[in-house]
Amino acid sequence: MKYAFFQGCNIPIRIQQYATSTEAVLNKFGIELEVVPDFNCCGYPARNVDEKAYLLPSVRNMAIAEKMNLDILVICNCCFASLQKAKKVMAENSNLKDELNGFLAKEDLKYQGNVQIKHYLTVLHEDVGTEMIKTQLVNRFKDLNISVIHGCHILRPREITTFDDSFVPRITEELLQTTGVNSLDWRGRLECCGAALAGINDELSKKLLREKITGAQTAGADYIIPICSYCHLQFDTTQKNMRGEKASEKLLPVLLYPQLLGLCLGIDEQALGIEQNSTIEADDIQRIKSLLGPPVEEKKKRKRKPKPAVAA
Repeated sequence: MKYAFFQGCNIPIRIQQYATSTEAVLNKFGIELEVVPDFNCCGYPARNVDEKAYLLPSVRNMAIAEKMNLDILVICNCCFASLQKAKKVMAENSNLKDELNGFLAKEDLKYQGNVQIKHYLTVLHEDVGTEMIKTQLVNRFKDLNISVIHGCHILRPREITTFDDSFVPRITEELLQTTGVNSLDWRGRLECCGAALAGINDELSKKLLREKITGAQTAGADYIIPICSYCHLQFDTTQKNMRGEKASEKLLPVLLYPQLLGLCLGIDEQALGIEQNSTIEADDIQRIKSLLGPPVEEKKKRKRKPKPAVAA
């Protein structure tokens, strides 16, 4: 199985470990990811400026993948939503599709609408499957409490992303269960981290982030797992900067899901880039590894047979 690997703009420059850990994990299941140098920005920064300028970059990316006869695997939530939005709009507006194809024709490209856009979590959950993942585990976690934050763009609007239930998402939770961690039910897991307000209203952006940090810590989280790359930057970079303002605040370390799963698959922490997470220190890595143990099969509860009646 092979996909065109769409990393977006932020990840190759600022969160390279997200890409390397994802590739390392998927390789364990025979999934090949091809990096496509011709891919461009998904168009997200132009979303509220010009609709066509927003859609054209994603349509171009999909046309490139179609020419390669590959579906697209995405790890950035914003890119995932942008590509899904462009695909939906093109399916519903043939005139706009023809207009944008006019631009693409200059590069000998044409968007047909055949390419599939898949988030890496969907590939793990549906193409690989949780049962197959369990067969490949060499370790599982015990007594590790984590809080996951999904991010906004993977779940909403549901009619665009078609990823999971916007209010009761199960894909991420079922994937987390394979690793043995205790995924906490906490208020902020479906809320905004504040990244969208950074540079516009920094005070409010930090307020939203601090609320999420406090909420996760109050719930008992040892680590937080952001699915969205912007959420990762908030928790892994902005959080450290905020700590300089209030040294008394306890840091909430960040892990990525492929890093978590990768450790359970026996992949080395360096190959997973765990030390590249700025909130992770050497003792964190040792603590995380100390909580790993051989996977233990869950025992099915057996129904007790009723005792035979004693004759009077």
